[in-house]
Amino acid sequence: MKIAVIGSITAGVSAAQRICAGQRNVQISVYEKSAFYSCGAYGLPHYLTVSMEELEEAVDGKERELEAQKIEAHPLTEVVSVDPSSHRMSVQDVRSGAVSSVHYDTLVIATGSAALIPAVSGAGKLGVQKLRGVEDLLFLREMTRTPYVRDIAVLGGGYEALEIAKAFRKMERNVRVIAPEREILTDYDPEVSAMIRAHLEKQGIVFSLGQRVTGFEGKSFIDKVKTTAGSFDCDLCICASPAQANTSFLEGSGVRLGKHGEILVDAEMKTNVPDVYAAGDCSSAAREALHSCSLHAEGIEAARCGLTETQAKLRGIRVKSVCATAPDRPGICPNPNEVTIKLVFDPVTRKVLGAQGWGVKNAADRINAIAVAVAGEMTVEALARTELVFSSQCYSIWDPVQVVCSKALGV
Repeated sequence: MKIAVIGSITAGVSAAQRICAGQRNVQISVYEKSAFYSCGAYGLPHYLTVSMEELEEAVDGKERELEAQKIEAHPLTEVVSVDPSSHRMSVQDVRSGAVSSVHYDTLVIATGSAALIPAVSGAGKLGVQKLRGVEDLLFLREMTRTPYVRDIAVLGGGYEALEIAKAFRKMERNVRVIAPEREILTDYDPEVSAMIRAHLEKQGIVFSLGQRVTGFEGKSFIDKVKTTAGSFDCDLCICASPAQANTSFLEGSGVRLGKHGEILVDAEMKTNVPDVYAAGDCSSAAREALHSCSLHAEGIEAARCGLTETQAKLRGIRVKSVCATAPDRPGICPNPNEVTIKLVFDPVTRKVLGAQGWGVKNAADRINAIAVAVAGEMTVEALARTELVFSSQCYSIWDPVQVVCSKALGV
C-alpha cells in the first residue's frame, strides 16, 4: 500500500500514520515543493531569535525524523494536479521542470495555507513580507540584522500573528499588531482575549484593532503603513492575517472545497473523494475553531479546547460556564503558579463541552486533560471524580481542573 503525502507539515505525516496503523507493507512518501521540510508556520517565529546552528538543527532534525520513520521524502517536488479516478498525480521537479506521473493508493493533502498580502497601494514594495516557510524565515533573519529595521507591523490577530509579534519584541523592536477585528484571538471568549491582550500590551506590543490596512508609503522600501484610522511608522510589515488554503492544484479533481479554498473533510479527515484525506491548515477541520490550541508569550500561557461560550451562543447551543483559579502545585513548594480555567458545559446533560485556561505557565496541561473529557463526552461530575496525578513537588491534591469542576457542581 502506497500512501502519498503532499506537503511536509507534521499533520500530514501524522494523518498518514494514523490511516495505515496496523497495516503491513505500507510505504509513505512525502512530496514537498520547497528545498526545506516544514518546521510549521506557528513554530517559525521562534527561529527568528536563535542561532543559525539551532535553525539548521531543526531543519536537519525534520529530515532525520522522516528517515528514522522510513518515510520516502521528495523535496523540490511540486504536485501540480491530482486525478482521483486513476489514483495518480502529476509531479514536477522544481529544478528541471520535468513532469512525471505517480500512482498512490491513498492520498493525504497537507499543503497548509498562504498568507494573504493585502491588495492595496504600495503592497509590492520591499518590506511587505510573509512568514510561511523556511525561505521566508531566512530572508527575515537577514533583513532584521540591520538596526534600521525598528518599527514592525504584524497584520492579523490570531496565533501566528501574536507569535511573530512576541518574537520581534524579544529582538527589542517596536511592534504594532493591526487587525480588522475588535479583539485578538476571536476563538476565545471576549474576556479571555482582553486579558491576554492586556498582558501583551504590558510587554510593549501596541494594538491597532478594528482597523484595515489601506496602503503603504515609501520609495523602494516601505516607511509607513496606512490604516482606516491613521498612518504609522513601519520599516517591515509581516502579513499573518487569515490565509488562503494552498489547494489550487486540485482544480478539476472533484475534491470539494470551501469558500477559502479549504478542503472539506469529515471527522475522520476524509474528503468527498474515495481514498483522499486532508489535514492541517488546508482543511476545513482546522478552520472550525473547535480544535485545541495554545499561545505562549513572555509571562503568560493560554490554551483552549472544544466550544467557547461565545461559539455556543452563535450556534444556538444553551450552555453554562464557571470560572475558577487555583495553584498548579502545593503551597509548600516554591514558585507556585495560579491557573485560571473557564469551563463550558451543557446544563441538561452536564457534559463538558470546552474550556479555556491561562496562567504564568502549566495552563496547557490542564486544558489537555479537559480536551480528553470533551472527546470522551464526560460529565462535569465524572471529570470531578477523576483521580489526577498528585505530587508533593509539582501537582496539588486539588488540581485547578478539579477546583473548577467542583464549582460547576453547584451550578
